[in-house]
Amino acid sequence: MNYQRGFITYLKQERGRSDKTIAAYLGDVDRFSRWLEPHVQPPVDWQEVKTSHIRLYLSDLQASPSYFHRVHSSLNVWFHYLVEVAELRSDNPVAKVNKPKKAQHHPPALSLSDVKRLIETAFETSRPSERLRNWTLITVLVNTGLRVSELCDLNISDIKHKEGYPHSLTVIGKGNKQRKVILSDNGKTALYQWLKERKRLLYELPPTADREAVWIVPAGRYQGKRMTASAVRKMLAKLGNLASLQQGVYPHLLRHTFATEAVRSGARLHALKDALGHSRLDTTGIYLHADEAELEAMAAVLPDVLGSQ
Repeated sequence: MNYQRGFITYLKQERGRSDKTIAAYLGDVDRFSRWLEPHVQPPVDWQEVKTSHIRLYLSDLQASPSYFHRVHSSLNVWFHYLVEVAELRSDNPVAKVNKPKKAQHHPPALSLSDVKRLIETAFETSRPSERLRNWTLITVLVNTGLRVSELCDLNISDIKHKEGYPHSLTVIGKGNKQRKVILSDNGKTALYQWLKERKRLLYELPPTADREAVWIVPAGRYQGKRMTASAVRKMLAKLGNLASLQQGVYPHLLRHTFATEAVRSGARLHALKDALGHSRLDTTGIYLHADEAELEAMAAVLPDVLGSQ
């Protein structure tokens, strides 16, 4: 595909997109390019693509609003690149095509009783060498809302202490953006205990151990290695089953749980946005919903404007 190499560089350096997002963009643009060949006569190049071509392609997708939304975004970024960077065209044909609003959905979350059962199960059923690490890891996830990649990338130097206890984490999130995450009291206490155990373990680790990683493998074949996102997912799935939770447990579920409970506890949306590392406030807004019990409670305290009949 012409200009593909420059587009990749643009997405990485200017937009800060991840490899996974870049692959999605390239796939969407490539599928549109292949669609153009049999549908448009005579064949057109990127300079000749019109808004009518974009509309026709999107109407042929017959996709969900969410996928439609993504393809629209991919093509919009591609033509923006062709206009502003490659200077191949003078206009963006996607700019005049409206995209549907994403359907609002309420992210799944664990109840507080389920969280407690999961944490207890981690302590009761994990191997002795992994018990404290697993218990702490889940506690930190639930109390910070970190993405699993952010959790696994944490180094000892990313932890700031106050009065002898861990106080905050410096996290590198999406788009290589840095943010500060303040620990809750539960998070401070749990992480303090794991760091003490980790310090003790350092004397037993082989020379190849990752001595900067916060979350390490305490024993076994991979002793001293940094814990991977895949290992965290497997661990949570296993513990969720052992805890007999109705829904499968995965890292992002704990992130949703943190955000949902933060909103219920009265957290300001802007503060939650910063804590989660969202770039847009409307992304954080998906957690602003009331369940039926909350609505009934609100209705129960409304003033009686009719008076007794």
